[in-house]
Amino acid sequence: SCLLRRGRTTFHKRSSPTVPPLHSEHFKPCHEKDLAYCLNGGECFVIETLSGPHKHCKCREGYQGIRCDQFLPKTDSILSDPSKSRSCPPWS
Repeated sequence: SCLLRRGRTTFHKRSSPTVPPLHSEHFKPCHEKDLAYCLNGGECFVIETLSGPHKHCKCREGYQGIRCDQFLPKTDSILSDPSKSRSCPPWS
């Protein structure tokens, strides 16, 4: 806390609570036996909750899903932008 002075009056200002870090004791790496839970190179971690531990995966780029089991193909900009697909081929 700090002191704020206004005239003859002194106020005590309390500091605001800090925000907990993104990584905390609630996030733990999976046990050795559960490391294969996440597929395609995903990182397995456990979140401790009141109802017990729950396994989750942090997927590598290009994958999604509960266990990183779904591949997300990269699409070409021509395929994703219909206006570019109307261009004429060079031989026309």
